[in-house]
Amino acid sequence: MKRQRVATTLAILFTLGSFGAPDEPAQAQDQAVQAGTHQVTPTTPDQPPLAPGGMTQRGAQSIESTPLEDLLLEKGIINTDDWIRIKAEQERLFNERSVVAEFTGSPNWYERITMYGYGMMRYNQTTNGQVRTYHDASVGDTANGAQPGFFFRRIRWVVTGQVSEHVAFFIQPDLASNISGNTHAVSMRDAYGDWIFDKDKQYRLRVGLQRVPCSFDNWQASRVRMAIDRADSTNSCAPSERDMGISFMYSPKIAQARFKQMLDYGYGPGDYGVFHIQVDNSAGLNTAENNKNKRVSVRLAWPWELPGGRLMETGMNAGTGTWNVAMGTAAAGRTLYSVNSAACVGAATTSGCTSARNYLDERINFYVYMPPQPWGFIAEYTTGRAPKRNGNGVVESSHFYGGYVQAHYQWKYSDVGLANFYSRWQEYYGGLKFQTGAPDDRMKEVETGIAWQPDPQWEFTIAYTFTQRNNFATVNPGQTATTPGTQIDAYGNLLRFQCIWFWN
Repeated sequence: MKRQRVATTLAILFTLGSFGAPDEPAQAQDQAVQAGTHQVTPTTPDQPPLAPGGMTQRGAQSIESTPLEDLLLEKGIINTDDWIRIKAEQERLFNERSVVAEFTGSPNWYERITMYGYGMMRYNQTTNGQVRTYHDASVGDTANGAQPGFFFRRIRWVVTGQVSEHVAFFIQPDLASNISGNTHAVSMRDAYGDWIFDKDKQYRLRVGLQRVPCSFDNWQASRVRMAIDRADSTNSCAPSERDMGISFMYSPKIAQARFKQMLDYGYGPGDYGVFHIQVDNSAGLNTAENNKNKRVSVRLAWPWELPGGRLMETGMNAGTGTWNVAMGTAAAGRTLYSVNSAACVGAATTSGCTSARNYLDERINFYVYMPPQPWGFIAEYTTGRAPKRNGNGVVESSHFYGGYVQAHYQWKYSDVGLANFYSRWQEYYGGLKFQTGAPDDRMKEVETGIAWQPDPQWEFTIAYTFTQRNNFATVNPGQTATTPGTQIDAYGNLLRFQCIWFWN
């Protein structure tokens, strides 16, 4: 009997390959669709198959254009339960091959490497040119050191892959970094290798330039964030969210599946471990170690499945170390501060004038995230001690706190088009340790916007912001961001436009 079934199946497949698939669906498929158990959607190639000799054969359909199990279902050889079981097994095998580096399972290492990227362009209008933010050099006017107009915020090109059973890598340069006023400089954003210990990919060792466990806001990539910029409180941890170090991550299989599902909603950060511990230089992005200590950080997180299938992630990030503050200089002919009878040309310490000094930097963060399903929200709170320049121009380790709350709603109006509506309130009372002289970044802000994706390759965001913040780049004549001076409290409204295009 088994030989007869095999022979019958081969004969049917040969017939289908010779004469094409039938125009009418099988009765079994009709029953499955009417019962609501599953809807079969045959795969259609981008171009019609080629007839012998390379000529396009319109209207014909080869075996390769439709999965085998779909053809067997259409011919009544298998039933709907068999079809669903085959599909489920295929999906399970595919998910097992899908790791953080998107392993393809090819025996050829060069076919396991994937490239993708995105570009991000902005335009800002403000009611007060004195409003400056360290996130975006185009906010403000030229009289206050800004670079207004059309502005490339990011151009990223990612090369990633799993080239063997235990080795994966991720490299991401930025082609639009702002370095010394040059807005199109190239710098490295990520460059690390992963050692995957087990076949289930639950244990990973990561070595290189990577994200620091600071907050949910920092784990979330820029290309998958609704708000135009990260919140000041959570982003005060590490410049560009990264540092050079080594980390260990653990994620059980159930957590991996839920992290991936939240990523499929469009705004999840991905899998950075249920448990994540990291040791890094605490020196900043693309900066050599400038202190004799290491920062130790830890992350604890869990993706929950709520009643009804909704997902939610909760977690915390904490770290302790030291930070070396660059004090900067003053403009020619100006004396800014006086400490212990010494005239300082830049920011000072409690003991007098200095060019740099290490300060205690410790923080803890709590967060909760619910992806748009279609409603969702994010809430974070951060507190700790870090360097900050006080009103007398003296940099000292001081208490900081802040956080944000964001509500969002996703409207899917077609198979590929969607719009995300969001509103975020944030506050921060603390310093910016990685800016020259560790200026005070006291601020309050409300941002409301719409991120529209007409298709998966494009996203257009329009946002209106009410902001009040200390100007980190002083407006005193002759002063710049690297020549600290008297800060002012600036208030203004921002109308912001952003366009992102993706390639993969």
